Formats: sequence, C-alpha cells, structure tokens
Amino acid sequence: MKTVMKIAAALTLAALCAPTANAQNDAAPSSGPPVLAKNLLNARFGTKLQVTSPAFTSGDRLDERYTQNGAGMSPPLAWTKGPPGTISYVVLAEDSGVNRPEPIVHWIIYNISPAARGLSQEIPTTATLDGGAAQGKNIAGKVGYIGPKPPAGQTHPYHFEVFALNAKLDIDPEKADRAAIVSAMKNRVLASGDVFANYTGK
Repeated sequence: MKTVMKIAAALTLAALCAPTANAQNDAAPSSGPPVLAKNLLNARFGTKLQVTSPAFTSGDRLDERYTQNGAGMSPPLAWTKGPPGTISYVVLAEDSGVNRPEPIVHWIIYNISPAARGLSQEIPTTATLDGGAAQGKNIAGKVGYIGPKPPAGQTHPYHFEVFALNAKLDIDPEKADRAAIVSAMKNRVLASGDVFANYTGK
C-alpha cells in the first residue's frame, strides 16, 4: 500500500512540474531584431535626454552625405543637459535593421565633456579628440564614424544614442569596441536618449 501511495505521489509531482517546464520553454526568447545599447543599459530613475540633430528630424531620411554613398561624414548632434552628477557623455550609432544578435555599430565616441551639448558635423576619425574625448572601433574595426551602406533596396534605421554617465571610461581606444563600451557603462548611466534616421541602400 505504501509503495502504491509513493508512486501516486511521484506521478502527481511530475504532473505539477510539467506545466512549469513548458512555461519556461514558452517564455524562452525568440529570435528577433538586435537589441540596441539603450535597451541594455537602464538609466538611473529612467531619466531621459532629449537628443536631436540639425541635419534631420527623428524618423526621417538620413542625408546621403552622412553615408558611404556620399561624403561619409558624421552628422551633427545635440542633446539636453544631463542630470546632476554627469561626468561624461557617450555616443553610439547603431543599425538595428539587421538579422543578427547585435546591431551594427557605426560610431563610438566616449568621455565627452560634461559641458558639451552636442557634436559638430564631420568629427575627425582619430582615436583622441580635443577636450579629452576618445573614439572606439566601428564595424570595420576602425576608430571613428563609418557611414551606413545597407544592401540595395533595404531601408535600415540608424540610432544615434547618447548616454550621460557618472564617470569617465578608462578604456584604450584600440580596445573600445561595442562589447567593451557597453560593459563599462553598466551601472553608470544617469540618463539616455536617441534620435534616429532611415536610409535605403543603393
């Protein structure tokens, strides 16, 4: 009798556990668009920066001069003042219109002065800049900005994300790829925001 009761209890436990296992499988993340840095790095208290560009309105077309089909220069950006405690800003430009785990990174610029309220057009593609800012590696493995060039007929969104940090990042530009920058920014983001533009390949 005791053996029968033990078997019954084991079957009941298995039945209870089965839905849990199925629920975990159902909750497993499915494949989808890559996750932008702004969605990986939570800003403290959810604070937002207002990010704009004199060159385009968010959601509009990116002018060809800022792409590889044109002059390939970086676009100008502007942002509102970060919250108290802001020590530096970081800018990442990412293409999320791709079928891969991570976005394509077109620009990394970090340790921007807390007094800065934007970036001018056509930032030099050098590892270090006036004022102490530095540039990391883009998708081509080079420092500085690289313009978009999606496949012919494909329209991709290009996000220019700005982060206000409570620290400077101690990273050598030669090692400052997306993974290193995102890892270094964790738990240091006070506020963030972005502006994006679309571009169709030719």
